[in-house]
Amino acid sequence: MTIIFSAIFSLFIQTPVPVTTIDSLENSLASASGKQKVILLNELYKQYVNNDAAKALDYTTEALALAEEIKDASGISSSYNNIGVVFKNRGELDKALENYIRALRIQEENKFVDALAYTYSNIGTVYSLKREYDKALQYFYKANDQFESIGHKLRIVGSLNNIGNVFEAQGYYDEALEYYLRSLTIYGEIEDNSKAFVPFNNIGNIYYNQGKYGEARAYYESSLDMERFNNDLNGQANALHNIGMVEKALQRYDKALEIFDEALSIVQETDNKRLLAIIYQSIAETYFSKGDMFLAYSFLRFHNQAKDSLYDQESSQRIAELESAYELEKKENQIKSLQMDSQLQQLRISNDKIIITSGIVILVIGVGLTLVILNKYKQIRRNKRLLEKQNNKLEHQKLVIEEKNQNITESIDYAKSVQRSLLQFQVSPEKMDRSFILYKPKDIVSGDFFWYADMGDVDIVAAIDCTGHGVAGAFMTVIGMSSLEQIINRDKIYEPGQILMQLNQQVRNALKQREKSDTDHGMDVALCKIDHVSKQVVFAGANRPLYYFQHGEFKEIKGTKRTIGEKAAPEMLFENHIIDLKGDETFYLTSDGYADQFGGEKGKKFMVGRFKQLLHEIQGLTIVDQRQKLNQTIKDWKNDNEQTDDILVIGFKP
Repeated sequence: MTIIFSAIFSLFIQTPVPVTTIDSLENSLASASGKQKVILLNELYKQYVNNDAAKALDYTTEALALAEEIKDASGISSSYNNIGVVFKNRGELDKALENYIRALRIQEENKFVDALAYTYSNIGTVYSLKREYDKALQYFYKANDQFESIGHKLRIVGSLNNIGNVFEAQGYYDEALEYYLRSLTIYGEIEDNSKAFVPFNNIGNIYYNQGKYGEARAYYESSLDMERFNNDLNGQANALHNIGMVEKALQRYDKALEIFDEALSIVQETDNKRLLAIIYQSIAETYFSKGDMFLAYSFLRFHNQAKDSLYDQESSQRIAELESAYELEKKENQIKSLQMDSQLQQLRISNDKIIITSGIVILVIGVGLTLVILNKYKQIRRNKRLLEKQNNKLEHQKLVIEEKNQNITESIDYAKSVQRSLLQFQVSPEKMDRSFILYKPKDIVSGDFFWYADMGDVDIVAAIDCTGHGVAGAFMTVIGMSSLEQIINRDKIYEPGQILMQLNQQVRNALKQREKSDTDHGMDVALCKIDHVSKQVVFAGANRPLYYFQHGEFKEIKGTKRTIGEKAAPEMLFENHIIDLKGDETFYLTSDGYADQFGGEKGKKFMVGRFKQLLHEIQGLTIVDQRQKLNQTIKDWKNDNEQTDDILVIGFKP
């Protein structure tokens, strides 16, 4: 498992904007006509697209109208592409795609080879943002082929990185790495590569996700050297942050904090709120891993402040964009209003003639009808005001609920990232090939968690099921994780029964549970010590069993009938069970979530008996295929039913 961290790179290729001033373009526009005016209008669009989207859209729309009038195919396709970029930046991806495809049809019909490549890339970007990765790859491949056909190495580097990004987003790290390395080779062949995208950071990300931290660090440091050469402070801070993440993953926390501090000092100069929030979060998580809760909490507050500041900054920018859009809308409405006034004037003249011709009788009837209509109109106005008042109240309540729901969801999502970062551990490739973890939280955060510690000649692995699930269960997992960190990694207690005794005491202390307390929080635990020297597995359980197969025979050891943290028994003893290894054993530790899942044809529980039978059936499979079979079986069983509880199954061969 890997922690999510910052990776700054472009997902799309954009045509470079010529260096020219807005004033000179507008001066030239006054005397231009025909195709030259279309080009100037689209150049002005490029000047405004990143800081005044409404004005940029106004220019390129005018260019489109003129290009269509003079039948300028190149200008029409460029304008459609520009409009697509505006919609893409607004997040209106379907509208962006619609305009890109209009541009593409014109370019294919007129064989605009160079423009085709850029449009293919833009379409690929939209599909990538929509997470339709197969379609994204289809268009990125087309873009790359087109750039290769015209020998545009600068753009080939970018398109290969785009393809790599799509593979990385899907978790296909080997394929992503292949494309990143190809782009790096071509990057080295370009004489002037100052404008080319450098894939060092992307390659480092792949190695990081694969747990190859030495290789990841080497590429991150190459990225850092390049950013220093280019004097890009944001790039330097990002590269340093990634190097710090490598040190954190290797549990060299002091070194990681030293590097994070250097990144922090740089990013504070650039006032990059987004990167600042990421670095604060990484520092908070590092202090949490060190067990320094005060500093972890302090930097978590800094992270939230930076995030709030970023939100305010983005909101201000969005308000400015909305104001610009509103000005355009006002102009359109003014034109419509003038047209309506003209129509109304004509209607008045016509009505006057009718009234004069119709005479007094029609006038009397008209007055009577007017009184009736006025009465009805007043009634409608009263009802309308009442409805508007009720609607405003409902809308306000809706906004309050949505805001609270968003804040709660963001908090829980952050709790998820913290919980997942705590669940990461380093496993050698050999041990990873001989073990699996099936972990399916019911909610965003989980009340089940797993624990692993490599202590040299001894491995310790545990499956823990805390009281409840979701947020309530997640609070208990934090207590459990920090307690096991203290007991195993710091106090060096390796005997399972003794570990559970200490865990029980620490959980009770953390919850301050006493005989008179009404709280009943706790956790059920199945814990094994694998001793590679004595060739033994020692098991102790708190209300959870151990299942294992030896010489093909199924065996079960029940845990002690006590729950960690229960208020009835402060000084509990947990029995150790010793298993002598013969070389063909497979062990399983589980929470109760798998067996308790409702489903099947009759909507019943899966049950422990069916789970044991399933373990019998998968013994002939590899450990990787066993996990896949367990996952598919519970997925088919659950079908459309809601997940009942958190699910955790750990399997390993010593």
